[in-house]
Amino acid sequence: MKHKHVPVLIVGGGLTGLTSALFLARHNIDYLLVEKHADTAIHPKAGGITFRTMELFRQLGLEKVIRTASEPLDNIRGRIAVETIKNINLTELKQVESAHRKNDKKIVEMIEKISPSKAASCYQMDLEPILLQAAEQGTGHIRFNTELVAYQQDNSGITATIIDRDTGTEEIIRSDYLIAADGAKSAICKYTRIPTTGRGVIGGHYINIFFQADLSTFLQGSQFGFYQILNPEVFGALITVNNRDQWIYHVAYDPSKGDRPEDFSEERCCEIIKKAIGVSNLDIVILSILPWAAIERTATSFQDNRVFLVGDAAHLMPPTGGFGSNTGIQDAHNLAWKLAAVIHKQAHPRLLRTYHDERHHVVEVTTKYASDLLFSAINKGISTLNNMDHLAVTVGYKYASKAVIEQEPTTHRMDRLELNGRPGTRAPHMWVNYQDKCISTLDLIDGKFVLFTGENNNLWRTAAQNVSSHLGISINVYGIGSQGDFVECEDSWETLYDVTPQGAVLIRPDGFVAWRTKEGEPNPNLILKQVMTSILW
Repeated sequence: MKHKHVPVLIVGGGLTGLTSALFLARHNIDYLLVEKHADTAIHPKAGGITFRTMELFRQLGLEKVIRTASEPLDNIRGRIAVETIKNINLTELKQVESAHRKNDKKIVEMIEKISPSKAASCYQMDLEPILLQAAEQGTGHIRFNTELVAYQQDNSGITATIIDRDTGTEEIIRSDYLIAADGAKSAICKYTRIPTTGRGVIGGHYINIFFQADLSTFLQGSQFGFYQILNPEVFGALITVNNRDQWIYHVAYDPSKGDRPEDFSEERCCEIIKKAIGVSNLDIVILSILPWAAIERTATSFQDNRVFLVGDAAHLMPPTGGFGSNTGIQDAHNLAWKLAAVIHKQAHPRLLRTYHDERHHVVEVTTKYASDLLFSAINKGISTLNNMDHLAVTVGYKYASKAVIEQEPTTHRMDRLELNGRPGTRAPHMWVNYQDKCISTLDLIDGKFVLFTGENNNLWRTAAQNVSSHLGISINVYGIGSQGDFVECEDSWETLYDVTPQGAVLIRPDGFVAWRTKEGEPNPNLILKQVMTSILW
């Protein structure tokens, strides 16, 4: 180490830790990331990336490379239940596959209306190297095979002891803040003694077997992503990893009956797979074996003074719906701009409290939905799926905190998607012509505050300049209209953001609406100063 102090110490080099690093770097915040393992993930987990998370990767300039990495799984959709893979009825398979595609087309069309991005499938073992390479090209510091062994915090910062697991060399690191991205077994979360809520294991225990085998003879080009195997001897699920010859098989085990993860040797796993496929002479190579459980657990607080819990360290939810890693990445995104504003002395440290205020509620809503999906799939308990909409859970949630100024009395709904410029919600996407290019309004939110106005916005522009100078924080102003900075391609911004031509919408660096005036203001300078001061100070 060339220095002993960094503004932010990140513990954990998985998806949440690496995205924390990338988002901080985007705000010009130096960091040290330590990861106890020697390398990135080697097992295929967390394969689904929602379109909302892809919007964040788009901001980082990584959307294209991640999209390329996801191409082998682009056409993988749907699920089917079969006794064994050998006994699949290929005619029936094609019919079910066709029905899935028609339904998927409707969903894709809905997403295209609300986002410039689309969902992707890229497993953690493929995504992490992409994120790591991007982070290594920045100015932060990343050290694998390095473990946090102790830390203490005081009124001015964190004193942490880290150890190089190769050499045993210990170092003392001083940081202003610590991000705990150290996963489901987070030592930091345990050290904080923050209580947790949730029902624990709610969907059973499983062994995830990652293996290589040629199944083309049985599947003949099938594009299904999930094969439920009904064979009672090896009841489980077969899922493709690369749409070619790599697969994972999830098989249940019961600790109450004495079953243990270590009992699943490579030989036993090969026999399980052969029974699931329905043949005894299949060539199989076991690549890795990993136990897991569908768990529901959430820390009651995501902040302990200068320590912030993100991702699995803060919350665990069932994998149904694929929300887990996406929620963690969005935690990191929410926290990064707030840490940056405080570290750059553009905001009071109390802004950091809004991280928990905003993300904890989102986690509760998302966890409930993921659990309901699980219960619905296994016919257990009472499901309330009809009360929440999948797209609303993905992107339609609403933040309520002191970093949002709202005076609208109506309740925000989660049974349908509403992105209409309401404070606390993600700013609506709209295609616009800007500097001779067709881009999304979300592309203009480049880690800074943004003010959208009508085309006659001289007063708002002057107000933003004055407030920016006073508070030392940038506010980019865009007038919308034929005489403005950009012109709508299709939708009317006034309709989409629910404002008049005199209205204005302030958007935070994370793309969420901070404040809105529908009719305009008699004194833009005064109101904008009050709004920004209320949010930041």
